[in-house]
Amino acid sequence: MIKRLDNFLEQFSKWGIVLCLFLMLLFSVGSIVLRWINISFHWLDPAVRHLVFFATFLGGSLATGSNQNIKIDLLTRLLEGQKKESLKHKLNQLITLVTLVIVLILAKGTWEFAKVEAEFGKNVFLGIHSSVLVGIIPFGFLLISLRLFCRFYLGLHSPEKMELNK
Repeated sequence: MIKRLDNFLEQFSKWGIVLCLFLMLLFSVGSIVLRWINISFHWLDPAVRHLVFFATFLGGSLATGSNQNIKIDLLTRLLEGQKKESLKHKLNQLITLVTLVIVLILAKGTWEFAKVEAEFGKNVFLGIHSSVLVGIIPFGFLLISLRLFCRFYLGLHSPEKMELNK
């Protein structure tokens, strides 16, 4: 079940990035072409900025799922050199768990921010409320935290598969 959830999140992130990139390209090129004929839609540039923001979180989800995120792994390299795979796996699990807790704290904080924005925000463009756009942040952190949970859970139940994801 957790593996299926992880696979779904992987596919969602991949297709989400493809869609974001397509829309960013379409909106950017469309904006340039429309300016040539003196037509301007003021919502195109903010839409592209928010699509970049959303694509960044989707990319973070993909990086987290494949264990390609930025990390300092001096200790794990040292343990790898000494052929202490079991200890290395436990250290990776601990790092994943601590990262999960931190990302959940960030998700909670950004959720609170989104609630404040829902109360005091305004429509930004095309009738889209600013809280929807700010909602990208807690959604992104929640997506990354789900991927971290899947990595942690799968690492508990099949450590050899976690090593293949490096």
